Amino acid sequence: MMKRLFIALAAFVGFSLAAAHAESSNPVDLVSDTSRQVLDLLKKDDGKNSRQVRAQVEALVVPKFDFKRMTALAVGRGWRDATPDQQAELSSQFQSLLTRTYASTMWRFKQAQIDVKPNATLTPDGREATVRSEVLLPNSADKKPVSVDYILYRTPQGWRVYNVIVEGASLVTVYRNQFNEEIRKNGIDGLIKVLRTKNDSVPPVARAG
Repeated sequence: MMKRLFIALAAFVGFSLAAAHAESSNPVDLVSDTSRQVLDLLKKDDGKNSRQVRAQVEALVVPKFDFKRMTALAVGRGWRDATPDQQAELSSQFQSLLTRTYASTMWRFKQAQIDVKPNATLTPDGREATVRSEVLLPNSADKKPVSVDYILYRTPQGWRVYNVIVEGASLVTVYRNQFNEEIRKNGIDGLIKVLRTKNDSVPPVARAG
């Protein structure tokens, strides 16, 4: 499941990368119009420019996410018990975990095909949207596409992503289960320590394996 979630994260981060240059009032257009640009960009990673690609990802993608909101959802009840300093550190470490894990795996999905479905589902107040898509991986044994739903909310600066759901599994919920177990055992500081350790273990270069 985590593998599929990070596959989705690759596509999820990917469309946001191009979105840094293309704001849209329509979340479907945002995903659809930019996914092709991103795949073209990923194909330029030749193994020699991986650091540069990763730097571009981090510089352009981070502003398109609400990592604080994602972290709060992933940590769950423990977020309210954390001090402001702990919340800031949790957000920083979770952001690093997602972006660095993506950077270490994104080169695997250069040939992925993304089919973005029309007609986003909006909440009654129009402030949140769900954009559905299917991602077909080139080396998938069963050739069955992976369903990926992007959850966005509207801000004065444009749409921001705060969750992704893969085959019915929420990225933040999967992490919440892991995080809550660690908090029960070792508290908020224990979770921060675990995240730091994971980040230290992720290769700093985008190309891995």
